[in-house]
Amino acid sequence: MRARDPLVRVPCLYHFTDIRNIPHIRKHRGILCTASLREKRYEFVAGGNDWSREQDQRFGMDRYVHLCWTDGHPMEWHIRQRDADIRIIYLQIDRSILYEPGVLFTPGVANAVGMTSHSIAEAVKGEMIDFEALYENIGSLKEAGPQARRQKAERAEILVPERVSIKFINNLPNG
Repeated sequence: MRARDPLVRVPCLYHFTDIRNIPHIRKHRGILCTASLREKRYEFVAGGNDWSREQDQRFGMDRYVHLCWTDGHPMEWHIRQRDADIRIIYLQIDRSILYEPGVLFTPGVANAVGMTSHSIAEAVKGEMIDFEALYENIGSLKEAGPQARRQKAERAEILVPERVSIKFINNLPNG
């Protein structure tokens, strides 16, 4: 009997962006990585600060589209603190993207010093993805233990090389 694929627990993934980027996503038939946007000199509203973008570039993380597990990523708060005009939208990304070639998992924020990246198969086999903290009731999130565990799981990232095709975006608004 085959073991159950733990990725079926993932309802969808998310990419958060400013609503002003939606016309560009439609025009380019998907979400482009920041390296491509920069190389093509496309205007876009960036969520990260200068330091974060420099770190992404330094570690090659700008060659990936960053996805998160939930529609409330911890970095959103920091972005809102820096930019009062930001209008965040969470795009739902079909979980089937996890099976695409070259997709990676990082157990924390991808551009952190010393962060490791792993294939999705390695992450699943090594039980690096805390599905329980992400998708089940692990206790009161007002308590330090469950809250810290949930936040750690939410900081983990999925990295998609170069672009996320529009075919994977489930809720792209008109615009």
